[in-house]
Amino acid sequence: MQKHMDHCRKRKKKKNGEFTSVLAAMGPLIGFTLFGLIPLILATVVSMTELHSTNLSEMEFIGLENYKTVITNGDNRTYASYLSTLVFALNVPICIGIALYIANLVNRTKIGQRFLRSVFFIPYVCSTVVIGLTFRILFNQESGVFNTILTSLGFEKVGWLTESPFTFMTSTIIMTVWSGLGFCIVLFQAALANVNESYYEAARIDGASNFQIFWKITWPAISPTTGYLVTMKMIWGLQAMTETYILSGNNTVVPTWGSSDAWVSDLVVKHIYNMVFVNPYQYGYGLAAAAGWCLAIVVLIVTFLNMKLQERWVNYDF
Repeated sequence: MQKHMDHCRKRKKKKNGEFTSVLAAMGPLIGFTLFGLIPLILATVVSMTELHSTNLSEMEFIGLENYKTVITNGDNRTYASYLSTLVFALNVPICIGIALYIANLVNRTKIGQRFLRSVFFIPYVCSTVVIGLTFRILFNQESGVFNTILTSLGFEKVGWLTESPFTFMTSTIIMTVWSGLGFCIVLFQAALANVNESYYEAARIDGASNFQIFWKITWPAISPTTGYLVTMKMIWGLQAMTETYILSGNNTVVPTWGSSDAWVSDLVVKHIYNMVFVNPYQYGYGLAAAAGWCLAIVVLIVTFLNMKLQERWVNYDF
């Protein structure tokens, strides 16, 4: 009798544990369904329709026409947004290169490593909006810090945010690199700290130069971390919007390269945003949804090619 009662208690306890586990798993599942799966399905459906308002009853099914329009009949603003996004993505190799150099210097420092790591990481956790507004002040043509420094050195003032597409994108890349350095530095520091010192000692005994040590030992050892950063930052760079949106103040004052009706601050995501919230009657929700899926496909292709290329230079044997 006692054994039967113990067995019943164990079964009841097991069922309670299973029920608690199911409840714990339901939270993320419900969140993904509401904010992930349903929007994806809705975006797919809308991308195959003609729709110019939020009233879904007005949808008119047109198949893949929106995708054909985006791919073959895109206007100047669509092509210009992709060009601006590619230029903006130049911040990725610049940020990674500078971060690796700084991380190497910090790792050589014997005192204050944690303090320096914290200092470099602070910009990364700051709001992008705050950083953008701060750099708008720094890049101000009349009273900005950068132009103050230039005039003190005898140079003329530069209209960083209004003069040309080159100056605007240069300003954006400077701001983006500054704000993203901290994350890369922390990861590179961890990767550099895990390199086996015996490899360095053996290389120095053999008379290897600093460049040879870096190229033959350090670079292969940290290549997995580098590959991860390249992948994640490229995905982020292709989907960026806030940086140029805040830095420009949403002012269409700098036409893009070779066009008078497209703006250099309009990256692809910003252009899709304009399709929906600025010019819904010109483009429509269906065309914007199709453009969003085209961007997702571009991100997938770039990520796939990046992963394939990493098979040639990322080394997991260290």
